[in-house]
Amino acid sequence: MLEIRHVVDDATSDWTSRAYLGFVAVLAIWASAAGLGLVEDPRGTARFLAVILCMPWTLVVFVVVWLSHVEEWLLGYSFSFESPAWLFEPLWTVFWPVAALANAGIIAALSRSVSRRPGASPFLVPMGLLAFFAFIALLWRV
Repeated sequence: MLEIRHVVDDATSDWTSRAYLGFVAVLAIWASAAGLGLVEDPRGTARFLAVILCMPWTLVVFVVVWLSHVEEWLLGYSFSFESPAWLFEPLWTVFWPVAALANAGIIAALSRSVSRRPGASPFLVPMGLLAFFAFIALLWRV
């Protein structure tokens, strides 16, 4: 069984993963506040960016929700698509820390792996992450 302290220590072992976690936390909290009506974010930019930064796990959730249309087949009502957005804020509050910690652990492992190579740039992982998430955001908007 994984201990939360071990997961957090592993995920925050590198400056790149700490910056990633901080950025996702600010965006996700802003998106939650906008979802509850506490702040205004008319275009949903904070949620869009937070979803993009949690991307591999967002796709897993999307596929599970898409495949589980059993309530629509049985009841004729899609709970996940026809319910108000504020109903899903507690699920979002659980999802983003788990996804962000998983991604931060992967980022920290990549940074440790690259730093062991002789002659590798210390900015290889941060620039690769920027390129990866920019590419996903571009694909998502197209």
